[in-house]
Amino acid sequence: MSTYSGPQTLIYQADPAALHHVKKVRESMHGSLKPYINRKVRIQTIDGVTHEGFISGIDEGHLYLTVTVAASSTTTTTTRGFYNPYYPPYPPYYPVNPIGNVILPLVLYNLLAISLL
Repeated sequence: MSTYSGPQTLIYQADPAALHHVKKVRESMHGSLKPYINRKVRIQTIDGVTHEGFISGIDEGHLYLTVTVAASSTTTTTTRGFYNPYYPPYPPYYPVNPIGNVILPLVLYNLLAISLL
């Protein structure tokens, strides 16, 4: 809850027709993707980025894709996060998984094409 009582300026408001269309697309995708959970797919976003992995779940607005992450030859770890400055960010203080599976959340209305592999 905001406690700011000054003047507020509207920056953006979605067009009601576009909002209705996005909701219909989201509902349609949710229904059509549900039978393909745990299947290997290739997904292309509207920005042209392609991902391959297994659909691990879907909810009202997101598709969760399990992808395999491999360590590159130039780096030994692929950790990300915020660490306590008094402890070094490496084992045994923080677990590091340079090779393994991660879940990539994707927004449903940002997907262009999904194909089974």
